[in-house]
Amino acid sequence: MATLPESSGFYGYQAEMADYPTETFLVDPATHRMIGVQGGQEAMRQMVEITLNIERYKYQIYSPNAGVQLQELIGQRPEYVTSMLKRRITDALLVDRRILSVHDFQFSIQFGQVHCSFQVLTVYGEVEGEVTI
Repeated sequence: MATLPESSGFYGYQAEMADYPTETFLVDPATHRMIGVQGGQEAMRQMVEITLNIERYKYQIYSPNAGVQLQELIGQRPEYVTSMLKRRITDALLVDRRILSVHDFQFSIQFGQVHCSFQVLTVYGEVEGEVTI
């Protein structure tokens, strides 16, 4: 004997994957105030910036997929940092389905700091990103 009546429609339910809009609140980096709601390429630029500024697994408020693991690279040899940055940045950003690829990594080492700049190809166009360790 079934626990649910067959007329309930439970057995015919199919889960659907939905793509949600990119619109978000934009924050002015200089004043740290919201300046409006916008989507597209500007929202993706902000998403890349936020992702690169969140340390993965450090804050319980964020999911384990949010952020990038850069904290443990501080103080390491520059050669090791350059080898790990490309993989860690790519892994952190490709979690989002709107990001197609991360490419054109450029590294510069000055005074023991590694500066990395790169291009992020999204469904809305190219966005630049950068990190300094």
